[in-house]
Amino acid sequence: MKTSRLILVALLLVGCTSTHQTVVLTADQAKAVAIRLANEKAAAIYHRQPFYDGQPPSFVAGHWIWRQLSTGDIEAIVELAADGSTNSVTLNQLVDRLF
Repeated sequence: MKTSRLILVALLLVGCTSTHQTVVLTADQAKAVAIRLANEKAAAIYHRQPFYDGQPPSFVAGHWIWRQLSTGDIEAIVELAADGSTNSVTLNQLVDRLF
């Protein structure tokens, strides 16, 4: 009796194993996500959305890095995991004048 229950539990566990695969974004998809995230943050801080195109992101050490300088000298650096989840969005207002 115990053996048959053990076999039944083992079969149920084997049937429940996950085959979850991580989806990796293409460069174009990562770029589109990065532009959207950069514009969302720029809209919240600077009340404008200056990012619309740019270089494709680089895939470095298992994640995407997209960096762009917009008009008005706002630099965006967006880091995404391979599956598109956000790691970080950084905006910098660059100033090149002397005080």
